[in-house]
Amino acid sequence: MKQIATLIFPAMMLLGAAASASANPFPNGNPQTGEKLFAQYNCNQCHNAIMGGDGNKIFTRPNRIRNTPEGLIEQIGICSGNVKAHFTPQETQDIASYLNIFYKFK
Repeated sequence: MKQIATLIFPAMMLLGAAASASANPFPNGNPQTGEKLFAQYNCNQCHNAIMGGDGNKIFTRPNRIRNTPEGLIEQIGICSGNVKAHFTPQETQDIASYLNIFYKFK
């Protein structure tokens, strides 16, 4: 019985760590910083034009292009050219972390 308990406890700890790691696909991102960058570079300017006024709808539309955290990171890289920005990897994580309030990736 003691051997089972010795094995179960570490397994439960690993499962808990895996669950918490998967709960946030952008663990190094700061959503507050991402929101500031999103506003600073006026990212919604394009989105507003595409979505007829409410640019945030681009993130929640049923036919959205990006459906994975990796896809979102890729899209941020593409969009950075549209706003003449050269986001660092950290800034990209920050923006993705902010945008995840819409995407709700786990």
